Amino acid sequence: MRERIHALAAPAGNAADSSRRPRADVRLLPAVAASWAGAGVAIGQPWQFAAVSAACCVAVCAGAAAASWLLREGNRRVGPQGSLAARATATVALAALCLGTVFFAVALQQHERQTAPLAVAVAAGQELSITMEVTENPRLLDPGQGPRQVGFAAVVLQAGVHGRRLAGRLPVRVVAGPAWAHVPAGATVSTAGRVSPTGLQDRGAGILRPATAPLDVHPARGGTPGVIFRAGWLAAAQRTWAHSSPDVAGLLPGMVMGDRSASPPGLDESMKTVGLTHLTAVSGANCTLVLSALMLGLRTLHAPRAAAAGTALLGLAGFVAVVGPDPSVLRAAVMGGIGCAAMLSGRPRRVGALLSASIVVLVAADPWLALDYAFILSVLATLGLHLMGQRCARMLGAWMPVWAAQAVAIPLAAQLFCAPVIVLLQPRLALYTVPANMAAAPVVALVTTVGTLGMVAGPLAPAVSSLCAWVSGGGAWWVAVVARWMSGLPASSVPWPGGARGAVLMAAMNAALLGALAALVERRRVSRAFHGLRDRLPPGCRFVLAFGSLTGFAAVLAAMWTAAALGW
Repeated sequence: MRERIHALAAPAGNAADSSRRPRADVRLLPAVAASWAGAGVAIGQPWQFAAVSAACCVAVCAGAAAASWLLREGNRRVGPQGSLAARATATVALAALCLGTVFFAVALQQHERQTAPLAVAVAAGQELSITMEVTENPRLLDPGQGPRQVGFAAVVLQAGVHGRRLAGRLPVRVVAGPAWAHVPAGATVSTAGRVSPTGLQDRGAGILRPATAPLDVHPARGGTPGVIFRAGWLAAAQRTWAHSSPDVAGLLPGMVMGDRSASPPGLDESMKTVGLTHLTAVSGANCTLVLSALMLGLRTLHAPRAAAAGTALLGLAGFVAVVGPDPSVLRAAVMGGIGCAAMLSGRPRRVGALLSASIVVLVAADPWLALDYAFILSVLATLGLHLMGQRCARMLGAWMPVWAAQAVAIPLAAQLFCAPVIVLLQPRLALYTVPANMAAAPVVALVTTVGTLGMVAGPLAPAVSSLCAWVSGGGAWWVAVVARWMSGLPASSVPWPGGARGAVLMAAMNAALLGALAALVERRRVSRAFHGLRDRLPPGCRFVLAFGSLTGFAAVLAAMWTAAALGW
């Protein structure tokens, strides 16, 4: 058993290969950190702050680039220290360039948002007659003690105030009565009301509470291709499953195109409890499956790699256009492309560099992603799969078959990296998240690929679309069964501390779990590292790593977690 553990824990190849394991490419890490942090700060400030900061970053970039060139020119006389300094200044120049780009993008967008006549009228809290475009289907909000209301995102296209017509594109969040529940996404509608301004850090300019029912509703430009495809798939799901299983009829549109408008409320809550909500949104996993299926299918037909990759990317672009090219879908497409590269390229170092570059580009294109929890979770899940996916599979393979180890490793790696952020949103510990994702994983690819085929066939061949809905509905039925059954199990959701304290405790627990797993599988390597660290400590401080001290430290951490979870 011990030999099997060590064999599975080691990477493929001989012992010499393991000593030359490629290191992670972290050259873009400073640029990623600077761009992300800079965007998070700049979107909450007036546009002048971002403009001045962008100019400063340009100056720093120019100075660092000049210093790097001079150091490289004098490298022969200075030696290795000069080479290290040249690389450091080049890294600073790159980070300053990326940060300056992000600041420039924030300045442009915030200037438009803060100085446009339409934005000024909204900030003044004036009563407006509004023409707007609905950008997502209305969803029922939690009523609490008040009346039923729906919420949805929209873009104000035109507004009238005191006889003046103000044009522009101003994103808002609409909270309205039940009369607005059936206004479809893509429709243009008129109403009146005040827009309550929100903070600069919010993506929308404010919250609109319409004073009227929807007026002059016009569907989306005679039916755009995206609307036609989505409507066809929604009709196929309802036609095939509405009477026999409302859960499946509501899940299929969500799992294929992210439309949860028909999902039963009880099922939504069950999926949230067991951590399956990501299956009903267009995530990186959906885009990875679409891209991988196209790529593997074309390669099976002996298409050249370049042609297959280009065609697959065009197919992914079509999928994004049909589902709806909003920021969350574009982010999912980028992360899905990286996930596909991680699976098919066999070059993990390039995947890390690609992930870093994609983060910088996405944050520059949409700076509000810096504070978007969905984007943060998507990046963390991709990072977890890149850094720990294969390693977790090798370690778990010591106790289970390879296929089972792979099935466990994918949700485990993603969950370990995402959990500290998830508890900031919902301070609960979902004990069955990994088992639920393991149980649902075998059918996700079926639902996504067959469902996407059915969505494409909907306008052209309704019978084929219904057949695809029937086939993929079997997988959706299984996901609904898993969600409802596991959410009803004892202790499916236990209390967890909220805020930064909960995030730190969750990160510590996940690190301990990974450490324990590594210690059990890679005992010799962990033992050498532990004793090496202990030998480097001064003799008077080595008691810190003694068994008794570590046990006491673990007991203190357990007591702190218990006190925090019970609210003491």
